[in-house]
Amino acid sequence: MKNWLIYLKERFPLPVYFLLVGGMSLSGSVLATDTGTGTATGDLASSTVDWGGLVLSFFGLLLFFAVLRLMDELKDYQKDVLAHPERPLPRGLLGTEQVARVIQMAMLGMVMFGILLGFMISWAPGGLYLFLSAYLWLMFKEFYLGSALAARPILYAITHQVVLLPMCLFTVATVSPEQTFSLMPLAYGFAVLGAFFTYEVCRKLDPKAHPVLKTYLAMYGPGGVALLVAVLTGVAARAAVELELQWWLWPLELLVLISLSVLFFRPERYKLAETAATLSLLFHIWAVTFRMWLAAWGVL
Repeated sequence: MKNWLIYLKERFPLPVYFLLVGGMSLSGSVLATDTGTGTATGDLASSTVDWGGLVLSFFGLLLFFAVLRLMDELKDYQKDVLAHPERPLPRGLLGTEQVARVIQMAMLGMVMFGILLGFMISWAPGGLYLFLSAYLWLMFKEFYLGSALAARPILYAITHQVVLLPMCLFTVATVSPEQTFSLMPLAYGFAVLGAFFTYEVCRKLDPKAHPVLKTYLAMYGPGGVALLVAVLTGVAARAAVELELQWWLWPLELLVLISLSVLFFRPERYKLAETAATLSLLFHIWAVTFRMWLAAWGVL
């Protein structure tokens, strides 16, 4: 147990994931219970939080991220031996067979949770969670196209990021199944997808990283990274318009684009881009909830 607690502290810090999952679950609940006129911000002051549905979505997403983290640790073991020998598995804190067994048990738990949601609520949250479970397994197995995907980094990244869209829809489905595939939840999903994908790119820009890690900067250069982030930011920006949150989110998206200029002149300061992308991601995840709180307090 002690070793697992050390692992959690180092590789799955609960405060960080509570902030991430909590924002997604709260925002999904707000969108599912908005009593306004069909817009995300039409009457958010009258939105309420369905705590039962929120707890279910929070647990489901936290379990998803926990299993995903373990899968990545196992998949990256050989690379980490070379590039990150200080991480839990390479240094022997946890064994690969031990982690593999935990993944198998957790996957079984996810399937059972999805079935339970189907009986407790409806097919929408249950089916979505079973889909997320199946997709997570395919990600673990690299869709059984390991070498083909590895040779196409952008395609690899897309297949591993697009899962964020059904994750966001799941947070709505646990509260109001009939609202799951409506415009606002879909817009929120694309906003989070664009911001999260941007973060994933910006956190892999270290010019001094071990070659085995194949960072985006090493693969595509500053110009390619800037173009990729511009496309992803465009996705998030368009979704922000549908959510009527563009004046909240566009400045942060612009900040991320500006921060990428360091790659052309001072690539060793890539952390500036990573910090800007982290800030942008948090605001994209929490923006709907922040807007509800401000509306409820009479600020807006």
